[in-house]
Amino acid sequence: MDLERIESVKSGGIAALAGASVSAVGLVLDAELHDILGATIPTNGTLGIVPIAMGTVCAFLFGVTYRYIVRQDKNPHLRSGAVGAFALTRGLSQLESSNWSALSLDISTVFPFIWPIVKSFGLFLVIRIVLDYALGQRWIQDFRAGPYPD
Repeated sequence: MDLERIESVKSGGIAALAGASVSAVGLVLDAELHDILGATIPTNGTLGIVPIAMGTVCAFLFGVTYRYIVRQDKNPHLRSGAVGAFALTRGLSQLESSNWSALSLDISTVFPFIWPIVKSFGLFLVIRIVLDYALGQRWIQDFRAGPYPD
């Protein structure tokens, strides 16, 4: 396995750990906000195993991709754009099977439509912060375009 693949797996692993943690917190927030707002937040009856697993897989893929996106560039727009692209893709795809005819201006009906997007932004923003820290601490190496020693 070459150096770049090892660093990518390390980046994905760190992101997956952060993603699993954030996904678990998201499940707790789902329950709390359901109690506070009375909003019906879709659940799949799996005691959180599936949402945490999905968050972990998405986080791993983001971690691998993020390292390639930012390379050695310190452009904050590039970093934020990566978070936005992943968050919108994940958040909006969760709304695909929603019942849009039930949408009204009441918070208890609007909330379930915006909550997946908010959680996705939170997920990828936390992962970005963790990965930026890991890159800064040199736990993972920047992606470098160019030849590598074998």
